Formats: sequence, structure tokens, C-alpha cells
Amino acid sequence: MPKVLIFIFLFSHSIVFSQSAFEIDGVPCPLNGSAKKKNDQALNLLKNRNFLPKEKDFEAKFNWEELAKFEEDSRKFDEKKAAVLRGYVLRVRMSQKETCNCNSENPDFRDTHIILTPSREERGVLDQIVVEVTPRMRFLMKKQGIDWSQAALKKLQGRMIEVRGWLLYDFKHGDQAAKIRQKTKGITRSTAWEIHPVTSIKIL
Repeated sequence: MPKVLIFIFLFSHSIVFSQSAFEIDGVPCPLNGSAKKKNDQALNLLKNRNFLPKEKDFEAKFNWEELAKFEEDSRKFDEKKAAVLRGYVLRVRMSQKETCNCNSENPDFRDTHIILTPSREERGVLDQIVVEVTPRMRFLMKKQGIDWSQAALKKLQGRMIEVRGWLLYDFKHGDQAAKIRQKTKGITRSTAWEIHPVTSIKIL
């Protein structure tokens, strides 16, 4: 596995890009993306966070055991907090085009979904949690010589990893989360809670 995939948490809040600093397909894309609705703009601002959490920002209770206790999804975690999660990479796939990335069709400017399960054995849909690498974080890693391209991240499939990053409650996927719907049809994940954006990946 290339060393470029391993990122040790070394940075601080001082690394921040301005609203106009990030270009997608040659055009400036603000942190709230191209969304028109206020709730979508607010969600995009969280998805596009481009600074890294400090150790004091981490929520210790975000873990597999705590998540398994949920009878239904709730806002029990704080989106201002970050989290660490270790898990088995079941699948890596590119996201659909989204307003957070100004609806770009370019793979370099689309999020990468990494689907984690607690272990190789526990891999059912009710065990799955989504963590996401964003184009802005991919760009930040590239500046440090770390490859978080879609192709490089795909090589994580079948590996145990540790991810760090910001907590996000993605209400856009609420109808696909088992903890909300309490059903099985159409379910693609356990919860709408994600680590998004991912700020660190370590192969275990």
C-alpha cells in the first residue's frame, strides 16, 4: 500500500482556505456551494469545512458501541465536534454530483464515500457507517504529498483503517438510514451521522 495514503494528524486550525480560494472546474466555488435553500447552504458549509480539528475537539462517545444503542437517529452528537472511528472498509465509491461541489461532474471534485463496518464479519447494512473525503481536503492532502484521489482511496477496500474528521448529520440521507426509518427496504446505512469531511486516514 503506498505510503501516500497514510496521513498522521499533524495540522492545526491555522490551515483555512478563503471562500474564493478553491476553484472547481476553473470556477470559484464558495463554501456553501451552489445551493439555493438555506438549510442546504448550511449543510454545505459543514461538508466543506477546510480546517482540521484539534485534540480538544474530539467526541469520545462516537463509537460503534454507542451507535449500536440508538433506537432511532437523534441529534445526540454535536456537529461542532470531531470523531475517531476504526473500521473495515467494505466499499469505496464516488458520490453523485452535489451542490456542495457546485454540481461538478469531474471525479476530482466529487466526494468519495467510504463505507465502514465494525469488522470483516459485521458487514450488514445495519452495521454500515459512511465517512466522506471531500475535494477540499483532497486538495489539502495533495499539497502535503498525500494521494487521496478516487483511485488511491479505492485501494483501501478490504483494509482496516482509522479515520478522523468532523461529525456531520446528513439529513439528505435520512430516508436511507435504518435508525430513522426502522425498515429494511431502501436502507443503505445504519445512521445519517457521518464523519464528513475526513481529515485523517491511517491504515491499521
